[in-house]
Amino acid sequence: MRSLLLLVSLFCTVLLQGQTKQYIWSDRSQQIYESITSLRIPEARQNIIVERKANPNNLINELLDSYADFYELFLNEDVAVYQKLNPLFEKRIKLLETGPKNNPYYLYCLGVTYFHKSVIAFRFDNTFNGAWDFRKAYLYFKDNRKSYPNFSANDVYFGAITTVVGTIPKGYQWIVNILGLSGHISEGNTLVLKYINSKDEHSKKCRNEALLIYPYLIMNFEGNTKKAFSFIENTPYDFKNNHMHAYMATNLYLNHQQSAKALNVVQQLETGPAYLQLPFWNLELGYAYTNELKLDKAQKYLTDFTQIFKGKFYIKDAFERLSWIAYLQGDIKKAEAYRKMVLSAGNQVTDADKHAMQNAKKGTWPNTILLKARLFSDGGYQTQALTTLAGKTSNDFTTDADKTEFAYRLGRIYELMGQDELAIKFYKSAIEKGAHQPEYFAARAALQIGNIYENNGQYAKAISFYNECIEMKDHAFKNSLDQKAKSGIQRCLKQ
Repeated sequence: MRSLLLLVSLFCTVLLQGQTKQYIWSDRSQQIYESITSLRIPEARQNIIVERKANPNNLINELLDSYADFYELFLNEDVAVYQKLNPLFEKRIKLLETGPKNNPYYLYCLGVTYFHKSVIAFRFDNTFNGAWDFRKAYLYFKDNRKSYPNFSANDVYFGAITTVVGTIPKGYQWIVNILGLSGHISEGNTLVLKYINSKDEHSKKCRNEALLIYPYLIMNFEGNTKKAFSFIENTPYDFKNNHMHAYMATNLYLNHQQSAKALNVVQQLETGPAYLQLPFWNLELGYAYTNELKLDKAQKYLTDFTQIFKGKFYIKDAFERLSWIAYLQGDIKKAEAYRKMVLSAGNQVTDADKHAMQNAKKGTWPNTILLKARLFSDGGYQTQALTTLAGKTSNDFTTDADKTEFAYRLGRIYELMGQDELAIKFYKSAIEKGAHQPEYFAARAALQIGNIYENNGQYAKAISFYNECIEMKDHAFKNSLDQKAKSGIQRCLKQ
């Protein structure tokens, strides 16, 4: 009789365990994670369906679904897809809350999912909800670190959030004040790098994300371009097969005067139906070819982007570049048509789109010499840029804005050529000419002088120019320039 009762008891225990929600990061979970974070999202979705049938009580499947939805929504920004997928974040959160609380994955999964939900809210211009979800994510990661200090995967998100919070610009400072968040650049970046270098049992669970965000943290918050690119080029990234890492590299190369490298990354991508289709690649190719003044190619890819992309980010910027191309080709009628699209399409969330809108409202066209010099310089072709400006002085330009830009362009070209003294000379001229103009040239010149002095160990001078950048009002790119200047001040104060 006792044997029968024991057998029944064991049977019931096994049955109940089989019905209990669990967090099991299996080898199969890891494979699906790596597919998602390589942007093989269609492939991953199919594998999640199979895995859910095999292990219906494994809550890690909910986390993987959250990852897949997050990347698709963030990168493709399709409103119709957003309306379909966004409500699922809340449903997953409710499911994740049914898991065992005495497990590091409990708070971790909730933190990651709230983080996904938060970023998507910001992406679709739902700032209030995004802020509160961001706070929840922050607190979950913070509490999880206290309860499970050896659960190293937690440090990637907590580290990144700590860095970002430490440099919130004045335009968004209300979020920090209301939510009671705090952060520090060096502490956050150190946590992410520590995870990348770790070899513990959790070292692969969010490695692709750590490798994605770390170069951005170094570039944008430490302000160390050399260190960021050194990390990228000395880390065994697989840009051919991991489209997420290729996205990061292409973006950073294009934003830091390395168009040729960006082109090389995109041209070698492995393609096929397993991958999420990204209009982003058309945009980046359009930028790269514009910087080479290969205008026909640039026009093709930028046009493709504006026709395929379902979202609103960078649409105004793309149409502005199309207007420049037509303008440089001498087709003013087409240039004006593109400018009308700048006024009507997209939104003004990104600084690039805001600037495009401001330029379109002015109704004037850039000086062709300055425009060509800018594009060459933006692409990393400094010799061609300098040749374009050869023999010119500020007296060759009629407007105050053009005189300021001329000084700024020379400063930027000389800085990128490693000639700091000449760079500072022309940057100071740009500040003197344009400190009260709505264009960004003077503020960016102050920021760049700060960078030069910081890199040379002259921290007091660097802080002075960083503050000068912050003090300039009502100019383009203010939030992003202020954030970089604030990061610079924090770095210098720690020296």
